[in-house]
Amino acid sequence: MSERQVTMNWLFLSLGAVVGALCRYHAVRLIQRHSATTFPLGTLIVNLSGSLLLGMLIGLVASHPQWPVVALRTLFGVGFCATYTTFSSFIFETTQLWRQGARAAALFNLLGQPLLGAGCAWAGLSMMS
Repeated sequence: MSERQVTMNWLFLSLGAVVGALCRYHAVRLIQRHSATTFPLGTLIVNLSGSLLLGMLIGLVASHPQWPVVALRTLFGVGFCATYTTFSSFIFETTQLWRQGARAAALFNLLGQPLLGAGCAWAGLSMMS
């Protein structure tokens, strides 16, 4: 890989990461502000939509091998989707639900997010294949 390609990958990664983090921050805050529950609905919706987007990206790039796959994967997959979705917030919020005595909500979050996320990724992949 040339020095130019490495530099471009770093730029794509950085741009995607900044935009993904900002989108996650604002989306979670907006959803939680309009939600009448203490359940971390914002994180759930962001993680599920990010899984759907990543599945769509994988399906889209697989259907168009002539596209700049590495650049798209770096910008949207590793950059945007990886910072838009958040495993650490998911685990922290699940732990907080458990500690607050909301055991059913904690278990739903713990089991539901990965299963629903996989379903969203599969749906996105199916939509674009």
